[in-house]
Amino acid sequence: MLFGRNAQGKTNVLEAIYILAYGKSFRTVVARDCIQHGEKLCGVEGVVEKQSVERDLGVAISSREKKLMLHRKSVGWAEFVGNLHVAAFTSEHLGVIRGGPGERRAFLDRAMVTVCPGHIARLAAYTRALRQRNKLLSFYQRQDRRVDDSLIEAWEEKLIVEGTQILRDRARYVEALKGRLPDKLFGDDTLTLQYISNAALEPGDGEEIEWEFRERLSEKRTADLRSGFTSVGPHRDDLKLFLNGKPLAEFGSAGEQRSSLLSLYFAQMEAHKEVHGFYPVFMVDDVEAELDSERMKRFLGHLAQRTQVFLTTARETSVAEIAAGVRRYEVRSGTIAPAPAEGDADLD
Repeated sequence: MLFGRNAQGKTNVLEAIYILAYGKSFRTVVARDCIQHGEKLCGVEGVVEKQSVERDLGVAISSREKKLMLHRKSVGWAEFVGNLHVAAFTSEHLGVIRGGPGERRAFLDRAMVTVCPGHIARLAAYTRALRQRNKLLSFYQRQDRRVDDSLIEAWEEKLIVEGTQILRDRARYVEALKGRLPDKLFGDDTLTLQYISNAALEPGDGEEIEWEFRERLSEKRTADLRSGFTSVGPHRDDLKLFLNGKPLAEFGSAGEQRSSLLSLYFAQMEAHKEVHGFYPVFMVDDVEAELDSERMKRFLGHLAQRTQVFLTTARETSVAEIAAGVRRYEVRSGTIAPAPAEGDADLD
């Protein structure tokens, strides 16, 4: 547990851990925003140990570039991600509930990169093909000239090949989450999930998805040429969340939304363990602001025997009363110092 007054750097610690896991921050999509004002660069280094195997990770960020390093050697994102397995619950991640479809797709993809081999590569290949098709659509939209369908179809085939697998993997992953949602952990409410795609109404096997995706791209090509962007594909999909049969974002209270997001994370952790044999590290920022005492107690009880947990709080006493035996560290002006704790720690 990391405690201290506001603006002392507690969230920065979690952000650093997250960067070592994913190569990017959960607070900003612009890497250089992580650099302290007045400085030219920043860096994070850490050692991950699992079953006596150590991995030396590092991220260096300047105003011009970001370098990901494994054992002091520069590597690509696909090789970097997956060495540290992390799930983070912060106010920013509530966008999974309250935000747009893009945030829910990102929620799925972050977890899937460690449990679905090749998912990173497929996402990258799909994004490249999507960008090229959109460039062609935009070009023909601006130019008064005959459309070369063969050029568009060439990029559509790449979209179909990669997108079919992405769609199928996401749909399968959501089905796996459904069976692993904790039962009545936060009361009697029932959380249900539904993956919605405009490329295939009922994602089935690969051939069915591929056929329907191709048909829909063809049907929408004229409209896409008018708009200048691709309107069909897994880049437009969504994960719908319902609590007791009603849309969670519209009808769920703030507490119900937070509890539901935690339940989603817990389901992801179980799916992760089934593949890897261990749970990812779990992080919660400003825990007492996100969870009331009863939810916090159930949350900590669920995690205590499963994985390593990092919590931040500005009210150390209230959390310590619920989570007796945690290792406590005080964060003050950007420095971290251990604080006395009674007993052995279940969480650290």
